[in-house]
Amino acid sequence: MKLRWTIILFFLLFPAVLTAQVNISHFMHSGRYELSQANYAESIKKFNIVIIYKPDLFEPYFLRGIAKLYLGDYKGAEYDLSMAVTIHPLYSHAYHYRAIARAQMYNYTNALHDFHKALEIDPFNPEIYIDRGLTRINMRAYRAAIEDLDEAMKYDKTTPNAYLYRAVAKSYLEENESAIEDCNKALMLDYFNTEAYLKRGQIYYETEEFEKALADFEQILDLDPGNSLAIFHRGLTRISTGDTLKAMRDFDRVIRDNPYNALTYYNRAWLKAGTEDFEGALLDYNMVVSINPNNVYAYYGRAYIYQITEQYQEAIADYTKCIELFPDFAGAYLQRSQARQRLNDPLGARQDNDKAYEIINMLNDGDASTEALMKTYADSTYFQKLIAFESDFNSGNKTGDLNRAYEGIELQPNMIVKFIKKDKDFVKKKREGYTVKEITEFNISNEEDLAFAIMNADMPEDAEALAHHLAIADSLLRENSSDYIGHFLKGVVNGMAHNFTNSLEAYDNAITLYPKFVFAYFNRANTRYELEEYLYSERVYSDDVTITWDKIPAANEADIIKEPDFGIVLMDYDRVIELRPNMPYAYFNRGNIRNRMKDYNSAILDYSQAIHLEPELAEAWFNRGLTYIYLDQLDNGCGDLSKAGELGIKSAYGVIKRFCYK
Repeated sequence: MKLRWTIILFFLLFPAVLTAQVNISHFMHSGRYELSQANYAESIKKFNIVIIYKPDLFEPYFLRGIAKLYLGDYKGAEYDLSMAVTIHPLYSHAYHYRAIARAQMYNYTNALHDFHKALEIDPFNPEIYIDRGLTRINMRAYRAAIEDLDEAMKYDKTTPNAYLYRAVAKSYLEENESAIEDCNKALMLDYFNTEAYLKRGQIYYETEEFEKALADFEQILDLDPGNSLAIFHRGLTRISTGDTLKAMRDFDRVIRDNPYNALTYYNRAWLKAGTEDFEGALLDYNMVVSINPNNVYAYYGRAYIYQITEQYQEAIADYTKCIELFPDFAGAYLQRSQARQRLNDPLGARQDNDKAYEIINMLNDGDASTEALMKTYADSTYFQKLIAFESDFNSGNKTGDLNRAYEGIELQPNMIVKFIKKDKDFVKKKREGYTVKEITEFNISNEEDLAFAIMNADMPEDAEALAHHLAIADSLLRENSSDYIGHFLKGVVNGMAHNFTNSLEAYDNAITLYPKFVFAYFNRANTRYELEEYLYSERVYSDDVTITWDKIPAANEADIIKEPDFGIVLMDYDRVIELRPNMPYAYFNRGNIRNRMKDYNSAILDYSQAIHLEPELAEAWFNRGLTYIYLDQLDNGCGDLSKAGELGIKSAYGVIKRFCYK
């Protein structure tokens, strides 16, 4: 069961900030309101403004830290709560919630220190004892956790989570009867507490009271029909009652709702293998190792399928992987020995058998003979078992197939100069956190409030508006064919309409007329990039799609589609940086191109320079954070994503939840 800390919304009781600036009070009130409505990203924006103008106030740091806690940004929360503590060293709630943030990052030593400090200031607060008890459960200090929860109940006997968490601690100590009593008390206080039903159902499952377990899981689904964890445990329980068809339906539903849930794929593979659906089992085991390449059970299960379907080379490869991951895995040596025997490799088979005997003899504690254990481990089904580890159920992909892991996550797109109307949509995009920066130095005089602006926000214009903009450009060029701004505008409008050839021709003309025209190089680079990507996608998807059972012949070297060459794009960005070395957007865009070319370290350098020049450029923080995570530098990446979220990119928090603090 995934336990959660409860954050109490006491901050709504904060008095308004007294300041001579009325807007500060307004933004504090607005931030509190957004926080109370669970609009956490919006509340962060409000508190950002207060912090800029009143950095000596502890409340905006504290409340922004709470918002980040809710969003799963524990590193960002720790920073803000530390600032609150620095400004107000006797504020117990800041220590309390910083402890929660640190515990979520597995920094248990400092978390316990913060809980202790919070209790020094506020020794009769049951919530602090409850949360410290939960932290100690996660540390597997179950007796100490029970002591904390008992202490909490001295001050408040009406908090359901105190009983629930004590039940969890007792269940780990196998004090199941007492644990069930605590679950019952939690449910008496809160009938709708699905976690209490889940814990009680798990205990019933472990004690083989399957009908009671099913009743609890069904109760959860009556209250919360989409609860995947309850559906998963119901599936496990149904297997134990022999109802494998309904169990399969439960696993199917969990995977439909959570397509990267490795644990459910594993258990469904086990179930399919038991019904001799070996092809389906292999597909599921393939998914498990794709999502979690360090799951030794998955390799062993897949090897078992290969072995009984007489695919011995594949079986040997998977048993070898098991041994790499777990060198003392005697069962894998014995099974590999049998597979090698089938392939007429008696020497390899004997070596594996001897190694298994050596491991078993070394680990034998005397309860059984080595020969008996050898016989047990030689049974290929011995390690085939259901797994119900909840930590695995809730874990995301961190080290598996990166293409699969990053599905649905994209870099923030390139900045580009557009010609747009400064209307309410323009203002709205700025308020939503997009970079929309008007370029006043080259804007043309007009009566329609149209302007050039650097942006990466999607503000599509209809064909009529684009035609009108193009007419303005043509008008400028009729008056003066050497007007480089007119050519530039023509390039911008054609680019917005995806008329790439016309756009590039116009930028070329603008550069010929004014060789130091920074924004013409800037936009030409982006248009060249878009054209290269378009042509590449055309080549990739231009082949006919056929279905054949014949073996596909190897592709000729001439037929292999090569990645685009972005060298000419980089040359334009290099020229922009030469002409204007303090332009952050050029470094940002060049970083994106280098990322596309898989030159990740150079991309990071470019994003870093963009951030150095413009510390509020949220897109650069986001893209650098994603790149760090791709390179498995999670600490750096999660910190950058925290900053990107703070600066307004809401999707950063989804990435944090997916990759950070698992």
